[in-house]
Amino acid sequence: MSSLSIFVFDNADNFVIRRDLTSSELAAKSATFSLPKSLASTPCSFYAIANYDASSAKTRAALTALVEKSAADYNGTFVEVSTAAKRSGGFVMSGMKSQTVGAVNSTTNVGITLKRTVAKVALQTTIDPSFADKYAGTLTINSVKLSKAASQSLVVAGTPTPGAMTFSHTQTPATASGKCNALFYCFENGALPAGSRVLLEINATYDSDGSTSTTDDRSEVTYSVELTGKAAGEILRNGYYRVAANITGLVGQDCAVSVTVADWETPVTQNVELGA
Repeated sequence: MSSLSIFVFDNADNFVIRRDLTSSELAAKSATFSLPKSLASTPCSFYAIANYDASSAKTRAALTALVEKSAADYNGTFVEVSTAAKRSGGFVMSGMKSQTVGAVNSTTNVGITLKRTVAKVALQTTIDPSFADKYAGTLTINSVKLSKAASQSLVVAGTPTPGAMTFSHTQTPATASGKCNALFYCFENGALPAGSRVLLEINATYDSDGSTSTTDDRSEVTYSVELTGKAAGEILRNGYYRVAANITGLVGQDCAVSVTVADWETPVTQNVELGA
């Protein structure tokens, strides 16, 4: 973390204090500070905002209305996004805990879990061995495009506020052990009808004779995969959505999908058969 601010509000939504952690407190992920004695035995809301300047928020309403619009800052080449957070300052994260303050001269221990505002979408594409049995030529995957994703997100978790579903990013996949890998980050959105969900497009070139010396026999093929997300296209902040695409043919429209959803650390897997 590059920065962390704690905001405290009482049970009447009055601002109590904002505490910016020092570098040593950031390293320890812990801080101790004083609250007014008048708050003893009072239920309070503790908000933590990491890697984001929320100093403009002077009220609880203002804090919970803060919007992040930097989806592009998280995305780049596969190497850039797979090794660390590409956004300067790291992933924006937030968390909240409601807790009653203890008696005067006692310590109230408040544990807050932070979640990233973005979700991670990983795509691994494989060309099935059966492809060579059906076609004499070769298929080369050129790029993967994420599109129709949310353009913004609330900093503090609440009802998803995705804005226009217009964010897109194209990435050249990295190849390892015969598999093509792509990785994206996008903001959360609620359930969406089929046809309006976050979309992955695998763009490939089919060379009918498999020879690099001839180019007039090549054709472009696009395989499209809608993300089912948690369910019905819902993308959760801090979620990890892993799509395994297996290309078996040249019919770009055909795909079979199965999905599993989990937190960032435990991926949700979506298996797709393409071109059958």
